[in-house]
Amino acid sequence: MTSDSMTTLLDRNRRFVEQFKAGNLAIRPRMSTIILTCLDSRVDPTHIFGLGLGDALVIRNAGGRITPEVMRDLAILGILAANMPGPSAMQPELIVMHHTDCGMCRLANAAIQRQVAERLGVGVDEAKAMAIIDPTASVQDDIEQLRQTPETPDQLIVSGLVYDVKNGTLNQVAPPAPLRTTPSRPANTASPALLAG
Repeated sequence: MTSDSMTTLLDRNRRFVEQFKAGNLAIRPRMSTIILTCLDSRVDPTHIFGLGLGDALVIRNAGGRITPEVMRDLAILGILAANMPGPSAMQPELIVMHHTDCGMCRLANAAIQRQVAERLGVGVDEAKAMAIIDPTASVQDDIEQLRQTPETPDQLIVSGLVYDVKNGTLNQVAPPAPLRTTPSRPANTASPALLAG
C-alpha cells in the first residue's frame, strides 16, 4: 500500500527523471561549502541559496545545532576529501544557519524538556540546552563551541546566518572568518583530518 504522500513524491520524481541531466556530476561539490541547518521543512538551503545538484554539502538536524554527530560527519567528510583523487579542495567553509520560529523553542517548556530527556536518556539540563530561544544567540553559541573544540582545524572558515521564515531574508550573525586567529595546538602536534584537503 502506498500513502498519498509517497504517491505524490514518486510522481514528482518521475517528472524529475524526465529532465535529469546530472548523471556526470563529480562527487566533489563545486563549492567548498558545508551548510549546517535545521530540518524544518520551511528551511531548505536548496531554495534559500538557489543551489543546484552538486553545488554544496548540506547537514541537517533538529535546530541545525553543532552536536557530536555533526562533528563526526565533518571528520568523515574531511578524511574522504583528503583521499579523493583530483585537484585539492578549496578552503573549506562551514555556514551555521538557524532560523526564526524554530520548533526547538518548545524545549524552553519544562514538561517538554523532561519528555525529551527521558526519551533520549539524557539529563534535563542537556535537553534544556537544545532549546533555541534566540537564533542569533544560538548561532553564536554553536560557533563558539566549534572554537572551543580542539579537533576543529584553525583554518576552517566559519560564518553564521539566521533565516527569517516570514520573509525569506538572511541576517548575517557572523561574517566568514577563520575559526581561530591563533593555533589551538602546538605547531608540532598533528591535528586530526577534520575537513582536511
